[in-house]
Amino acid sequence: MILKSYIVEQNIDILKKYQATLIYGINKGLKGDIKEAIKNQNEDCEIMTFFESDITKNNFLYENIANQSLFNNKKVIFVQEATDKIIEQIKQCLEKTNESIQIYIFSEILEKKSKLRSFFEKEIKLASFPCYEDNERTLLNYIEKNLKGYKGLTGEIINLIINNSNMDRGIIKNEIVKIKDFFLDKRITKDEILEILNIKNDSGFDEIRDKALSGNKYKINKLLSETEILNEEVFSYLNSLNYRVTRLYEIIKLCEENKNNYEQIMASLKPPIFWKDKPVILQQLQKWSKKKLEEMITKIAETEGLMKKNSYVRNDIIIKNLIINLTNKAAATS
Repeated sequence: MILKSYIVEQNIDILKKYQATLIYGINKGLKGDIKEAIKNQNEDCEIMTFFESDITKNNFLYENIANQSLFNNKKVIFVQEATDKIIEQIKQCLEKTNESIQIYIFSEILEKKSKLRSFFEKEIKLASFPCYEDNERTLLNYIEKNLKGYKGLTGEIINLIINNSNMDRGIIKNEIVKIKDFFLDKRITKDEILEILNIKNDSGFDEIRDKALSGNKYKINKLLSETEILNEEVFSYLNSLNYRVTRLYEIIKLCEENKNNYEQIMASLKPPIFWKDKPVILQQLQKWSKKKLEEMITKIAETEGLMKKNSYVRNDIIIKNLIINLTNKAAATS
């Protein structure tokens, strides 16, 4: 069954009617929003995440579906970075599922001839929808929807947010969180919003992120001792980390699939990599494998869940521990 992404955004409950859903396409920000909405809708469920490698090598997905709890606890299962390679395993797993299990499969771009896409589009009990790139109109609507009720939200300010994001919904989402945290009275002013835009505020943490992913222990120790980790910015830090880690993962994955080198892949990416970042990213790519990046993506997601569920924890310490973990992994990569 083919759905429209904007319909799903408006009513996430529509996915409950289907045994499993395939969500694919280039728009990582939209896929992230859909995934977050599914998680929020299923807070009382056990949520599990697997990568394609977990299925092709060990088929953990089938094990977790076949070995269901005696108490029939509800499960929500996310499969990340799926391709046609696992279609037979997916079919096998779907034969074992019941109403207590919901499966959501996330993929990059899938051509019309894709076996995975074709299977999900034709089956009545399954759903599928593409996540295309945002344009100025969809991003304008996204900002207006999320900042509804805020005074001073002019067309000029909306354009500032869009232009500062490089048309990336994930960055815009991060900016919206910061705007809501800052403008508690729901009155936005241009001068103040210029001060809190991502490009104005995050350069200090960007350096921490980049030194950590490069495995520079000496520099990280120095930066962490000199930099204040702000509690109101912790999710901004996580978004920054997750965006860069998933970007590295995407480059390595595309290199393996297309037999190209890193520079060729980086030149073709959308949204494009800023020229100043290219040397740093090339250095980081030498430190990481696809498997270790998968582990870090999972670790970042777990960290976000921990901070959201436990208001009493020291988020600054959690972020610092995550940075140290990241640095050690990079330094240990040959």
